[in-house]
Amino acid sequence: MSEKKPIKVGLIGCGTIANRAYMPSIINQFSMVDVVKFADTVPERAELFAKKFGGTACTNEDIYNDPEIEVVLNLTYPSSHYEVTKNAILAGKHVHCEKMMAVTWEEGKELADLAEEKGVWFTMAPDTFLGGVWQTCRHIIDMGVIGEPVSVFCALGRGSMGGGRFGQSTRREYPRIDNGGGGFPMMGERLPGFNPRPPQGSGAPFDMGGYYLHNMINMFGNINRVSGVCKPGQEKQTILDPLNTMYKEYKEMTEPTMMIGTLEFDSGVTGVFMMPPGKMDTQFQVIGTNGTLFCPDPNFFGGEIVIQHNSGRPMVFDPKWGPLPDGKFTVPTICGYNHESRGIGLMDLAFAIRNGRKPRCHYSMGLQAFECVHGMIESYKTGIEHVMISHAERPAAVRPGFSAGFGENESFAQQSYFDD
Repeated sequence: MSEKKPIKVGLIGCGTIANRAYMPSIINQFSMVDVVKFADTVPERAELFAKKFGGTACTNEDIYNDPEIEVVLNLTYPSSHYEVTKNAILAGKHVHCEKMMAVTWEEGKELADLAEEKGVWFTMAPDTFLGGVWQTCRHIIDMGVIGEPVSVFCALGRGSMGGGRFGQSTRREYPRIDNGGGGFPMMGERLPGFNPRPPQGSGAPFDMGGYYLHNMINMFGNINRVSGVCKPGQEKQTILDPLNTMYKEYKEMTEPTMMIGTLEFDSGVTGVFMMPPGKMDTQFQVIGTNGTLFCPDPNFFGGEIVIQHNSGRPMVFDPKWGPLPDGKFTVPTICGYNHESRGIGLMDLAFAIRNGRKPRCHYSMGLQAFECVHGMIESYKTGIEHVMISHAERPAAVRPGFSAGFGENESFAQQSYFDD
């Protein structure tokens, strides 16, 4: 466990993602993060979180005005990201925000500029690229196991996702979700109140695209131009919730649910980002001069890594001996956090603050992913490729290795690899 003083955090947005993913990971894996206050537009939720996870239920303003709180964890809906993040930065707080940073490009750029002006760190989810399987993929590429990377192809297997809820609901609690015991912890737990997710900024390219784009930037660095073809997978959506004030009404989709984009990286790598309509298996492949790297779903921290040598024979990567010509072509991970670890970017931010370094989930990565989606949409409208305004550097890789902790301290000990 780290001997550094933990970062005190105020969480705004006590919804499902905070309940089922962030808080369990923070409590069980990241001793550098101490969430002490909770706020939500439904006060009963904040009170539930305070009782369940320890801390104080309060208002947003209480968090902004608390001198002991160094970081605001913004887990509100995308349509609220701009307001909450801006107020936190103006209060002198560092911010870690769920994807994406805002709804419009102008709002996102304003927040980035404001963070620079106020001298605070502004970091963005997704942070799956810090997981063990993705850091292993990063090291495989950097070590030249597949030769020089030439191209990357990824297909988002959730192209049928809609653009969020419309209207208001009279329901006072979320319906129970029965996942058969699988998925995230506490998936079936009810939360008091009901806030329909506004459609703005909630379409599949914005909701899921960041996982793919962040991992590509982690591997290949800055993107200099993009182009795209996109349209709604369905022109209108029927409101089917009988408790919704807009029940049986038809609403036009505000954001595309089908997209195919091309990307050009400064490193010379070219990429294809594909989000087809309907359902399909997620794909993420890196083609190199000597082989192909098959990566798992970027929405998760773990999964299977496969290397296929150009000779047609399978090749395995061994952490000690490097690439081996024969044998199994599944690759073991060489870094920790291969299971659910939402909030790992927040933990990295905590070490960045204490060590005076740049956080790996720096806003420049999130801003570039945000611009990529907007740029592909704009390219489709104008028929002209979009030249990127933002610039993102590859974040520092996490050094390979597993914690030497034992028992209940093992997860916390793994943090030491971020203490750099």
